[in-house]
Amino acid sequence: MPPKKRYQWDTKGSEIEDDRPSRSQKKRDSTALQHMGEELTRLSPSVLAKMPISPNIREAVLEWQRLGSHEGRRRQLQYIGRLMREEADPQAVRGALDAIRLGHAGETASFKRSEKLRDDLMIATDAEMDALLAAFPAEDAAEIRGLTAKARNEREHSRPPHAYRALFRKLKSLQAEQ
Repeated sequence: MPPKKRYQWDTKGSEIEDDRPSRSQKKRDSTALQHMGEELTRLSPSVLAKMPISPNIREAVLEWQRLGSHEGRRRQLQYIGRLMREEADPQAVRGALDAIRLGHAGETASFKRSEKLRDDLMIATDAEMDALLAAFPAEDAAEIRGLTAKARNEREHSRPPHAYRALFRKLKSLQAEQ
């Protein structure tokens, strides 16, 4: 067997531990920051102003939004990635982006709950309606009852759904308060 070269030595048994990240890990981290910068480019300027990023990154993202050519945007995106590596606090930016994403999901879920409650009220009997409205204060429950009766009347007589929409708006506002 030929003698081992220097780079073939067994480093597992050695006392020297290398805590530095590998080159592959550095590349993965760099790519993740570049993708985070790409997510920033999809935000509106008003939302971008509230993000925990440096002014240089904010200006670079706004410049990316102004660019029209594909190659210019690609190069600007790489520049944003470099700025993210140098200046940004990745955990704070990731947290803010996740909060925005969860906020949209929460709004969608609230919207769907309001729609379902409205549809349930439209087909509910008096006893079922009492159970559905038990969670609301008495004055709001009375208003919801009145709007539901008007919406049912509109539906029976094939009229435009003004009360039906008003019922939805009322339910949506009450769920936003809770």
